[in-house]
Amino acid sequence: MTTAILVVAAILFLCTAFVLSAAETGLTYLARADAEAITREAPRSSAAKVLATPTAHLQALRFWRVWFETASAVAVALALFDGLEDVWLAGLVATVVMAAVGFVLTGVSPRQVGRGNAAGTVRHTAGLVRVLRTVLGPVPGLLVRLGSSVSRDPGRTTPGFLTEEELLEFVDRSSDQELIEGDEAELLHSIFDLNDTTVRAVMVPRTDMVTIDDDDTVDNALNLFFRSGYSRIPVIGLSSDDVLGILYQKDVAERVHREGPGLRLDGLSQLARDVRYVPESKKVNELLREMQLESIHVAVVVDEYGGTAGLVTLEDLIEELLGEIVDEYDREKPEVAELGEGRYRVSARLGVEDLGDLFGVDLEDDEVDTAGGLLAKSIGRVPIVGSCATVEGIVLEAVTLEGRRNRVGQLEVHRDPDWVSPGSTAVDAAALDSEEETHHHV
Repeated sequence: MTTAILVVAAILFLCTAFVLSAAETGLTYLARADAEAITREAPRSSAAKVLATPTAHLQALRFWRVWFETASAVAVALALFDGLEDVWLAGLVATVVMAAVGFVLTGVSPRQVGRGNAAGTVRHTAGLVRVLRTVLGPVPGLLVRLGSSVSRDPGRTTPGFLTEEELLEFVDRSSDQELIEGDEAELLHSIFDLNDTTVRAVMVPRTDMVTIDDDDTVDNALNLFFRSGYSRIPVIGLSSDDVLGILYQKDVAERVHREGPGLRLDGLSQLARDVRYVPESKKVNELLREMQLESIHVAVVVDEYGGTAGLVTLEDLIEELLGEIVDEYDREKPEVAELGEGRYRVSARLGVEDLGDLFGVDLEDDEVDTAGGLLAKSIGRVPIVGSCATVEGIVLEAVTLEGRRNRVGQLEVHRDPDWVSPGSTAVDAAALDSEEETHHHV
């Protein structure tokens, strides 16, 4: 009779532990939207009261789950001892039986149930959870504080929830096991990194900014838009620290279309929009949210002294999250392509020495490493399509733009037949004069 009672008690204890384990898992993995729906639909229900103080109820659940698992193990051990009359053998068999049964009934199965239907599990077990929490009172909280005092974890502030590092570790493990794609894992990492990345790290530096003077002409502004590939360009006064506004290509085109070609203005700032200034120490996630709310696409970045540090666009922020965004016409191009008659089309990233080797010239420069950098140094500004210079008898001309930031992607290079001064560097005066009439770079 005693053995039968112990077996029944063990089964009841295991079933209760099963329910509590499922309730604990459901409460842990309950989505915020489901929690808000439960609270909104039945604000006076037991489930709503449990969700009002989830941490306290989780502590009570864990205490009772451990208690019922332990009680079932004790009941099984006593039942076996009553039948075997050998304490050591009874203990050994009870250990084996409870390890197997407990793994299935309180370890794996209930957690799958709670995780698969978290909202339903929380709703159906909320009454029991409330009763068990009330019976224990402050005991679980006291035990948690006692355990925390023994082993403190400064990185964890809320029991039962994952820290950022633990969550990212789960993401990496899921990616390794191919539960999620590698691109998805990188995106999740990028989302967390946005909180630690400053605008300074993603902005277009002051030296790479394409700007236009306030006293320049509308025709030159349109020409600069077309040649640079940008649709928004800062208008400056005396220097790049004096940004008067942001000129939009569509505003200029609309005004020209309405009033006809040859439009004259007292200053391009009359067509420019207001400037949005941001400090270079601002976090990327904060600026991205602000630019979305304010419906702006470009902002001027200022340093601690109030000077212009650079320019940041909405595309720059999105690229920090999603990676490089390229034009649909961009294709992988060879680094060097022969055009015939001693002319070559080369990548702007081609090394300076490799460029010299094409023409049998010992070409070296201590300040720049690439053909694009050599062109920029020679003309003294950021090159755009049409920028041209002659270095050691080699004519370099920018011909294409690439990437979201519209950097020069390819150059056409050839020998200058009129170049007769070995060791000198000359800039194509005609092309440079044309550029100076068209735009100014900082």
